[in-house]
Amino acid sequence: MWTRRAWFGAVGTALGACPAAPVALSYADLPAPARRLAADLGLTADSFPSYLDAQRRVLGERIVTGSAEHLTYYALQSRRFTDLPPLDPLTLARASQEIVPPAVAQRLAAWQASAKVRFDERHQLVAELFGALPRDWTVERCYRHTMEFLRERLREVGGPEAVNALYQRRGLSSDTAAENTAVLRTAQPQLGQPKRVLLAGPGLDLTRREGFDDAAPLAQPQWDWLREQFGAGVTIDAMDVRPEVLGFLRARGRCAVEADITTQIPTLGVYDLAVATNLFVYLDDRGLFTALAGVARALRPGGVLLHNDGRFAAKVFGGAVGLPAVHFAPVSLAFRNNREQMDRAVVHRR
Repeated sequence: MWTRRAWFGAVGTALGACPAAPVALSYADLPAPARRLAADLGLTADSFPSYLDAQRRVLGERIVTGSAEHLTYYALQSRRFTDLPPLDPLTLARASQEIVPPAVAQRLAAWQASAKVRFDERHQLVAELFGALPRDWTVERCYRHTMEFLRERLREVGGPEAVNALYQRRGLSSDTAAENTAVLRTAQPQLGQPKRVLLAGPGLDLTRREGFDDAAPLAQPQWDWLREQFGAGVTIDAMDVRPEVLGFLRARGRCAVEADITTQIPTLGVYDLAVATNLFVYLDDRGLFTALAGVARALRPGGVLLHNDGRFAAKVFGGAVGLPAVHFAPVSLAFRNNREQMDRAVVHRR
């Protein structure tokens, strides 16, 4: 079994100009119009340090619960470590059983017994996540937490606002998929020809809550799309908080900065393009506000931010921090159960 140091420290090629450490966001970084809005959100010069401390604490908790969800989806569905039949997480959540079903208990036990064996890279990454969990986060606790989240997600009581609120407090995962590049493709005419790109939350196709397939390669579709679209001459700095994402990037010699977009940015005023799709949905209004303020500081004049958050607050906050919204377009993702799944592309310009 690889050690944590060997796995997460592996680097295939030099990282070049990858920032060595992120820059912390401070209250002084907020322009005057943004400070008035910040006060409305309860953020002042006096309260800002305590806000940053709270963000860091909650971030740690959400990384743990996100790891618990990844572990559960893998343990229930993977064929790599057991001959037991896969179990569908959504079907289990709909059953709403308080006890752990025997079939689930068998799979969880089989997973735990296999955690020290490196079947493949995905299995190793999940094992590393499990090894990094606090001791009281047992495999069974991971399962119970994940079922609780899925049951709440399936109920959808309260409509879209309730679903948004749920995602703003759920575990931070690295879920991604090839169709996530649809937002990039739709917005491509607005992106110009960037020389340096900040890819915030690139994600990793590690596990899925439905339709998981061990044969699917580990992938970061957004990173791959940016490289293919803009060529080898573009510099891509990826920032994330998920350990498996950072490890995957670094193992391939890609720039990986461990940073929280609500409190940190990789470096100041150097990016032509920042991409933050499927990221702002995890942030409440204060987190969205400080994230936009940080991105504004990271972009060069004329630089572009692309995201897919449809909240009106993103437009208001962006304008206040000097990053007004300049383009909005609907995005068709796929058809599921005879219904078209839609997203949006939102472009801001500094």
